[in-house]
Parts: sequence; structure tokens; C-alpha cells
Amino acid sequence: MVWRVTPCSADFRSRRPHSVIAQRHEGFRAREIAGAWCLGDWSGTLLRRAIQIPVKERSQVRRILKWAAWILLAVVAITVVLWLVSRYRGPSATQTAALALMQDRAPLPPGENAFPAIWLLDYDVPREQLQAVAEADVAQSSVTMTPAGDGLVVESQRAALTGFEQQRPSREDAQLFCNGGDIDCLARVRADLGAYEGLIARHRGLLDRVAALQDYGYYRSPPSAQSHAMLPPLQPAGYELTRVAWQFANGDVDGALAGACNGVQTWRRLGANSDALLMRSVADGYTDRYIRLLAGMLKEVGPTHELPTSCATAFAAPTVADASLCEAMRGEFVVSTHHIRQLVTDPETITGKIPAPSPKTLVWDPDKSLGILAEGHSWACSESTASNLVNDVRVDHGQNRQSLWRLECVANPSGCILADIAFPAYYNYQWKAQDHAARMELMGALLWLRTNATADEPLEPQLMAYWQQHRRGNRELRLADDGRTVALQLYADGPEKWWSLPLFPAAE
Repeated sequence: MVWRVTPCSADFRSRRPHSVIAQRHEGFRAREIAGAWCLGDWSGTLLRRAIQIPVKERSQVRRILKWAAWILLAVVAITVVLWLVSRYRGPSATQTAALALMQDRAPLPPGENAFPAIWLLDYDVPREQLQAVAEADVAQSSVTMTPAGDGLVVESQRAALTGFEQQRPSREDAQLFCNGGDIDCLARVRADLGAYEGLIARHRGLLDRVAALQDYGYYRSPPSAQSHAMLPPLQPAGYELTRVAWQFANGDVDGALAGACNGVQTWRRLGANSDALLMRSVADGYTDRYIRLLAGMLKEVGPTHELPTSCATAFAAPTVADASLCEAMRGEFVVSTHHIRQLVTDPETITGKIPAPSPKTLVWDPDKSLGILAEGHSWACSESTASNLVNDVRVDHGQNRQSLWRLECVANPSGCILADIAFPAYYNYQWKAQDHAARMELMGALLWLRTNATADEPLEPQLMAYWQQHRRGNRELRLADDGRTVALQLYADGPEKWWSLPLFPAAE
């Protein structure tokens, strides 16, 4: 079979569009195929029209193309120069100071590190072996993504825990323990004392280990651990609250009051001396729950009932550490530094588990990213922030979202974008920490009122006078529910703008 394109006939030239006559020869038969372009006439017409463009216009076109080429070349040259300057210039003076500030860790507080005890809370490990077993377990354990790509993780075998009994509650038992959503744990326990007696008996070993956390002085995460080591099993650490409520409901008033004050003291200390934002947030939450439980119990106990000595320590006047995120932010910076350095030296250990930019590319610079992170975290450790915390002034971090169109981002846009996403989330943590310190302050004022109120004077002006004299800032305090509760103004963003406690019998 042969195809041949022939010149267009006069008849076809008169039509628009032009046609090509394709003839297909099969023996002596031929068929004309119409409707295509007349290739010969079409190309000739374009050529003639191009030749007919005036010389002046062709000169202008060449001039425009020439200028466009020069502009494109200039843009490329400027981009290359900006990238080189951005990549090879050192950190700014502000970033240098911020790096020094974030790397300047405070001395360790007295006592032992609570991390091994919390990390192994589900296992019956003797206290003298906690440190060694925790170190071995963190070094051996890891998490990997499931092959299905569903975002779930699976734990590796924890060989270091061989021989130690796991005492994690079943799902049914875990649901019986009071949780963060229970405003009145005491009422929940009283609704079924028998069930809670069995629950506490089944998990006495775990609850004893939780209560023993009061012996520790601070919390420090392993600096070179995998990301999953930053997520210890913190939920069981709140189960002791249920046993304290059960003690009170069962008639052990003094034991329950001591347990509540010990719980406040424990989590207040661990939160203030933590190097992890997660731990700081959870510790503040547990402190809040113990305060609510204690207030509920004191509502039923006469003002003449003497409180345990641990309550005075638990509700001592707040310090800067109670409201500060400095050590927690320094800890977060240490973790970020470790992972960024590991991306450079051994990217395979990181990129297989968490999404991360490729090391040292055209769009990411690890050293500059650390400088940006340090500058973005340093407000938590600044003198101005410390001054605001002393006076309970809502901290203004003083950092608005910076434009990505700045010189340091030309060679490091990935680092700038990641920092821009992360920074705003930290500010509310600071305001929550200030609210935590203010709650301690309010509870201290109510405990003072419980034992020092003048019987023949209204209690509201006495509380307000004490608050005005001893408060650190200008938080508003008001009575609600016809004088049955007292409400504290909160700084943190969220649906709740006030935090309330019931008044004790002395306020009735």
C-alpha cells in the first residue's frame, strides 16, 4: 500500500481551508481523500507573508527579543548572587545570641530524673534497676511505619524488658479510671465504690509506682533518643487521682488530703523542671485535676480540720519556674538540633520514619535552620519574658510572622517555612503555663481564707482584699453561682475564659 500527496488542484485552492489530495493505489483503483490541509500551498503562503514583513518591524522584534534575553539573564544572575550571599553569610547577631541562650542549660535541680520511672511505669521494674533498664530499652526500641502506608506505627521487640511483668490495665479498667474529662472524680467513684475497690486492688503495684513519682526532682528526656522516646506512657501517671478520691469516699480523709497535696506537689515540681513541652503540658493538667479534687474534698471538710503539712509546700507562692517555658523550649531545641544533625550525618535513620527535607540541598540549610529556630525560641528565656512572669503580665512574644521574602530564606526556604508553621503553636503553651501558676495562686488564697477568715465579716471582701494584696498581676477574680464558686480569668486562647473552684465551708 502506497500513500502519495499531490499538489492541490485549482478547484481545491479556491476552498478554505486548502486540501490535500491523497491517492491510495491498490492495483488500478484509487480514491480521493479530501478535507486535509494543502501542505505545499500552506507552507509557501507562510513564507511569502514572512518575507513581506517590513524591515523596521523585524528590527523591533529583534530588539524586544534581545532585551528579554538580557532581562532573563539579569534575573538569573541576581538570583544566583542572592542565593550565594544567603547560603554563605553567617548567622545574624540576634541569631548568635539566641543560639547561645538556648544552648545555655540551667543546672539540674536536686533529686533524680523521673524519666526512667515514667518510661517504665507499666512494668514492675525494681527502682534500683530503672536507670539501666530504661537506657537499654530506649536504645533498643524503635517505631516503624506499617507497610500499608496508613500512618500507623508498630513497636519493635523490647528485649531489655524481658523478665519484667507488664502491668498495664486492660481497656475496660483504663476506662474506669478518672480522666481529664471528669470534672468531679469524687462523684464518679462514689457511684460504684465496690467496682473501684476491685480496680484499685488489681492495679496496686502500678498505683504505688505512680505515687512514688513524688520522690523525683525533675524530668529530662534522653537527648539522643528517637522521636518516640519523647512520648512516654503518661496516661497511667494520672491514675493515682482515682485512688485518692476512693480513699476519701471510703472514709480515709487524712490519707486522701495528703494524697491530693502530694499529687499537686509532684506534678507542679516535675512540670516546672521539665525539658519537654508535652511533659510540661501534661504535668500542668494533672496539677489542675488534683487541685479540683482537693477543693471538692475541702468543701465537705470543716475549716477546723487540719491539713497535712505537704499542702503548705504544694501551694507555696508561685515562682518564675511555675510559669516559665524556658527549660522546656531549650529541651525542644536540643531535640531539634539532634534530629537536624542526624539528617546531615545519617539521613536514612530519620527519613524512613518521619517526613524531612533532604540534607544540604538548594532549598534547605541545616545550620541556618538552627539559627532560625533558636531565634524563634529565645523569647521564652528572655529577660523581658521573665519580668512579665514575675508580674503575671500576659507575655507578648513580640514576634509577628516574618515574611518569607527575606535574604536568609533565599537559600533556605524549607527551613523558613517549617519555622513559620511551628512558632505560633508555642505561644499558647506560654499562656497556659501562666494560667497554671495563677491557679496555684488562687488555691493558696482560698486555703488562707479557710483558716484566717473573720467570722463576722463577709467573705467576698476578705478574699478580694487578700487577692489584691498578694496577687502578682491584674487578673480579674470574681464570685459566681450566687457566691458558691470563685472564677479566675485565663490568658490562654480557647473556649474557656474562666477557671472556677468551689468555695470552702469557711466561705459560707
